[in-house]
Amino acid sequence: MIIPGRMRALVVDDNSYARAICAASLEKLGVREIVEAEGGAEAILALMTAPFDVVLMDWYMPDINGAGLMTVLRDVRFGAPRDTPVILMTAYASQDNVTRARALGVNDVLIKPFSTPQLGAALGRILGQAQLAAGDDAYYL
Repeated sequence: MIIPGRMRALVVDDNSYARAICAASLEKLGVREIVEAEGGAEAILALMTAPFDVVLMDWYMPDINGAGLMTVLRDVRFGAPRDTPVILMTAYASQDNVTRARALGVNDVLIKPFSTPQLGAALGRILGQAQLAAGDDAYYL
């Protein structure tokens, strides 16, 4: 079982406000180690540097978009990070985008704007654990 306080999360979004909102929600859920990346290229460098328990990423980014990031991340040549669970955060959850994201290996999809409890539920689903409860004393139920 992954304890939220020990979880390492990578938040990838070209919008600094969206990254801040996501990081604040993760903190409410008890995640204490959060790394932010402005785009796909910066995310790839972070993933090559240290392991993460989860990646939360935007789909539309200017340098390397979500599809490009997933293509690199899920490639067998990328090594251990290829198994890192990924949550797609998008305001454009069309059937085509979701289908393509799932085909590329995205584990879950959150539609922006999302709530802290919705994020907790997604984390619980992808980590194979019960729903994460929101609050200052966050824990897995």
